[in-house]
Amino acid sequence: MSTPTTAQPQRAAWLGFAPVAAWVGLRWVLAWQDERHPAPDAWPLAPFVGTQDPWAWLRPLGAFMALLVMLLLLARWLRRRHGAGLLRQLLAGAWVLLWLVACAAQLVAWQNRRQLVPEPPLAAELMGQHHQPPSLRSLGGTLWVLRVDGQAELLQLLVPDDAGTPPQLHQRLRLHWARGHWYGRYVTGWDMLQPTP
Repeated sequence: MSTPTTAQPQRAAWLGFAPVAAWVGLRWVLAWQDERHPAPDAWPLAPFVGTQDPWAWLRPLGAFMALLVMLLLLARWLRRRHGAGLLRQLLAGAWVLLWLVACAAQLVAWQNRRQLVPEPPLAAELMGQHHQPPSLRSLGGTLWVLRVDGQAELLQLLVPDDAGTPPQLHQRLRLHWARGHWYGRYVTGWDMLQPTP
């Protein structure tokens, strides 16, 4: 039977690593499912970064810093009022909850691309393109900047290098696209249209 002095570090180790291991395990299972049953080709269609407000990150950063200060003040008050034991329990609960939310977000993102809802094709024009090297966030490819008929904002699409013959600049395209099950727009293919005389 383990003594209280050895049980405390064991419980802390389980609490520290088990939620992270659950997230890694779920990621592995989803990658294994992707290998067994590959999802259809679909590439996210997003607003073009060049048209976004370059200072838009200040508002989320300010909100995060304000929340962090409030949490630190609350933690200080709880420690003074109820002791360090309650604060440790709340921090442990927040740690487990954080990784459970991360697991749920990972599962939702995976399922979102598995259940695409097809939409009518869109006519678009290729306004620009440049090669994007692989990074930790993506496999790289060619970034297309598109102007969709009837939409004021430009859109961007990262197309893998093996996706076929790239269109020429200002080529008209018919985009086949779908909505994600819960969020997002995805291009599932395209046809090159003849230029209008």
